[in-house]
Amino acid sequence: MTMRRRIRRVLWATIVAGALLVGSAPAASAHGERAQEAFLRMRTVAWIDTTFSRTTVRQGETFTITGTAKILDAWPTRLAAGNPNTGFMGIIAPGPVVLLKERTINGVSVPTRIDIRRGGIYEFSMTVAGRRPGRWHVHPSFSVKGAGTLLGPGEWITVEENPDGFTNDVQLVGGGTVNLENYQLTPVWIWLILTFLIGLAWMIYWTVPKRTVTNLAVTSQIPLNTDGMEYGLITKKDHRNMNWFVIGTILLLAVGWIWQSAAFPDKLPQQIIQFAPPEPAIASAPVLAEAGVGTARYDSASDTMTIETEITNRSQEPINLTQFTTTTLRWTTGSAAGPGTVQVAPDSTIEPGSAPTPVTLTIKDPAWEAEHLVPIGESQLLISGVMVFETADGQVNFTELEANLQPRFE
Repeated sequence: MTMRRRIRRVLWATIVAGALLVGSAPAASAHGERAQEAFLRMRTVAWIDTTFSRTTVRQGETFTITGTAKILDAWPTRLAAGNPNTGFMGIIAPGPVVLLKERTINGVSVPTRIDIRRGGIYEFSMTVAGRRPGRWHVHPSFSVKGAGTLLGPGEWITVEENPDGFTNDVQLVGGGTVNLENYQLTPVWIWLILTFLIGLAWMIYWTVPKRTVTNLAVTSQIPLNTDGMEYGLITKKDHRNMNWFVIGTILLLAVGWIWQSAAFPDKLPQQIIQFAPPEPAIASAPVLAEAGVGTARYDSASDTMTIETEITNRSQEPINLTQFTTTTLRWTTGSAAGPGTVQVAPDSTIEPGSAPTPVTLTIKDPAWEAEHLVPIGESQLLISGVMVFETADGQVNFTELEANLQPRFE
């Protein structure tokens, strides 16, 4: 008896401690993108020039997320068998706090998933409405079949309360307008309650008066292909009662099917269209530059990443390196290295010519470690990203860069 009391006390203490720990945990400030491996973030999708049109909206008001997502040619062979072919662009937020109203990719409306490929460039624009008051962290996202969801740059969005509340009006095929926030909620609740009660009754029937749960030491020894009648666990009465459960469930489904057929005679079949959006102009532009495999060194004492590579200008005019981006981070060219800036030596302008030009990119930013982008302890010590080049007349080109990492920690 004393031993049982001790066990109960330990269990109760564990439950209380767990509850206090969960209740005192701080709210998450992002969506866990830092937990993804460095190679996964840097070698899959590069997010270029992602912008949020507004950071404060009222309920029902919209803001727009625009930018460019490039599926890298360096896509890992162990993800989606090295052949990403189906993708879906959306938004990630902590629950239904915002609502995606419209999505265009490469200039066309895209309501569903799309065909994608290695090296593909996808210029996107997503119109999002504020739904629930609060301050929320919102990301664009790119889901790839066989690889999972890859997050883009996030932004804090403040949704202010609207005295009139929030409505999500849509026009039906048969005419008329409905608010999806409360449309047909009563039948939905009735159906949920009825099915929940059936499931609850079934669970109680087999757990409370029966020995299937209380005598697990016995039931676990019974072969799987027997109903336990010879052991007295299940009787013929149980079989009859289960038949009534089945009959009742079938009748409920039949009534629901007849009701929905009469109440909603006009139906739109579920759409499963999938297509490849047209290529943007930048995808068909002439190649301006090529980069060789470089060498990267990271100094943790100064938070500095140094990348040495060779760039070949394939055009007939000078090109200018304007920015370097990897995963959700972007650094624009500047005279001194620092957060948000990449220093290019000897010069960010690459002259035309057949000989490669050695350049050094220096990025001094604590984000390398804060975002867990230094792949120490991983099987591939690589730094990957996209260099953005521009010509004097405004022509833009994306050039991928890979560099073997040689870290140095002090």
